[in-house]
Amino acid sequence: MSKNERDIVTYGRLLKYVIPFWPLFVMSVLGFALYSGVQVLLADMMQLIVDYIGQNIRPGEGGVSAKIMWALGGEDFNIANARGWIVVALITLGVLRGVGFFLGNYFIAGISHRLVHVLRCQLFDKMLVVPTAYFDRNSSGTMISKITFNVEQVTGAAVNAMKVVLREGTFAIGLIAYLLYMNWKLTMVFFVALPLIGLTVYWVGKRFRKISRRIQNAMGEVNQVTNDSINAFREIRLYGGGDYENDRFTQASRKNRNQNLKMAFYNAISPTVIQLPVVVATGVLIWIALGLTGEMSPGSFVAYLSAALFLPKPIRQLAEVNSVIQKGLAASQDIFAFLDAEQEKDTGQHQVDRVQGNIDIRHLNFAYEPDQPPVLKDINLSVPAGTSLALVGLSGSGKSTLVNLISRFYDHSSGELLLDGVDVTDYKLANLRANIALVTQQVTLFNDTVYNNIAYGGMASASRAEVETAIKAAHAEEFIQRLPQGLDTVIGEDGIMLSGGQRQRLAIARALLKNAPILILDEATSALDNRAESHIQQAMEEVMKGRTTIVIAHRLSTIENADRIVVMEEGRIIEQGSHTELMALNQRYAQLYTKHFEDDSEAGEQREDGE
Repeated sequence: MSKNERDIVTYGRLLKYVIPFWPLFVMSVLGFALYSGVQVLLADMMQLIVDYIGQNIRPGEGGVSAKIMWALGGEDFNIANARGWIVVALITLGVLRGVGFFLGNYFIAGISHRLVHVLRCQLFDKMLVVPTAYFDRNSSGTMISKITFNVEQVTGAAVNAMKVVLREGTFAIGLIAYLLYMNWKLTMVFFVALPLIGLTVYWVGKRFRKISRRIQNAMGEVNQVTNDSINAFREIRLYGGGDYENDRFTQASRKNRNQNLKMAFYNAISPTVIQLPVVVATGVLIWIALGLTGEMSPGSFVAYLSAALFLPKPIRQLAEVNSVIQKGLAASQDIFAFLDAEQEKDTGQHQVDRVQGNIDIRHLNFAYEPDQPPVLKDINLSVPAGTSLALVGLSGSGKSTLVNLISRFYDHSSGELLLDGVDVTDYKLANLRANIALVTQQVTLFNDTVYNNIAYGGMASASRAEVETAIKAAHAEEFIQRLPQGLDTVIGEDGIMLSGGQRQRLAIARALLKNAPILILDEATSALDNRAESHIQQAMEEVMKGRTTIVIAHRLSTIENADRIVVMEEGRIIEQGSHTELMALNQRYAQLYTKHFEDDSEAGEQREDGE
């Protein structure tokens, strides 16, 4: 498909979004048609006014306005009555022009805002279902830019450009029709300039498209740097990163500024270039018209000349709209590419009310990309329902990747990952995840109340008593009671009002409220102090009964009672067994356990010395 064909397809797809709002579009067209028609009649009124002043009015003759006057006046109408009629006509036309302008602009704005809403909702809905890998490849700033900046550019192409085309297009057509009506031979001079205008619009349009893409990319960079700086303001201040981040933002903003200046340059020069052949044609036309003074009344000549001088303005604005269309097309292609992106695979048909929780992994392999080395290699593991499994290993050993495969944030490359004898890819995705609760080291909370953060999503219908039970089990009751409004306290973006340990206890309470048969704890107690962790461990021992629990542990002392401990290294399982069995082997697990025990002892001594 050629570039022009792609543009036509893209614009056609974009205009489909406008079709549901066709009543608003019809009202807008009628409004602009009224506005443009009145504009032409105002130019035509010059003939009547000039000829009246010069006493050149002849009954039944003149331009459109004069002939309307004679027709409405009837046989008894005389020249003396024309004076009052001209004043009434001018006032009436002024009012109608205002009405047409209002109708056209208001209803087209209604389409614009509705289109922004529809596109943003579709983009947000898509963002909720794209694969995890999409988030890995794209920055949050770029994705935010799609929903904010790019959508505005799209509505410019679909709606704002249409507004100019309707308003100025109908005006230009009306003027040309009027000029042809007045003197069609003389008007043909204008058509000589059309090929030059077309070539200029084509050349400028190519430049607009290229620069628009650069502006979008630069805007994404600005959003990303801003987002990073907001999220990491503590680290920036603590580590003296202000100058570095300021330089990053300055470079991103400068790049955006330079591209916008290029766009402004072509925006400014293109109307001048496009208008040049129109102005030349107008000059030639006037030169010829001046030689026809004997064939035209002064009023007719002035009316014709007024219409001819009005014509360059709508042609210039129609040329300027090309930049809006090109920016919109560039943004549309980016938005449609995102909307057409593959979403999470959900082809499974198997679903149950509640799984038992038997997990069997056979010869499992996984790589994040086909051309990258595998992250998990030949994993074989069995976790009976209701038992606990602890995953141990250094960072990068594949522990978190393995639990992400169970939740199907990624799909395994080869092998089998079975839940109750059924491969996880055969489950309906929502049904699979409804049976899994997850608490990670990086807790995610929302700028909402404590209650809504715990009773979140599918648990929003939970009673207050059920929420309070989960809070007690997570040992979060004490600090929640100290909050200003208790459960109804808004905790700020990502729980900024809470400590790290408090945030994790809220996340644990959320997982407990879900009461899922499979519980995944990805270093869920890493941010807790020893006292809080002791409380959580007691709660966990009770909560883990009857549930299949997978724990990724930072502190090995917390997983001594796990039914099975698996030691991972470089994507492989190198040891597995109970704590006692692995300590007796005196190999990798024993080394890690001893090292952690020594580290904890040194930390305790340092605390005592400090006291």
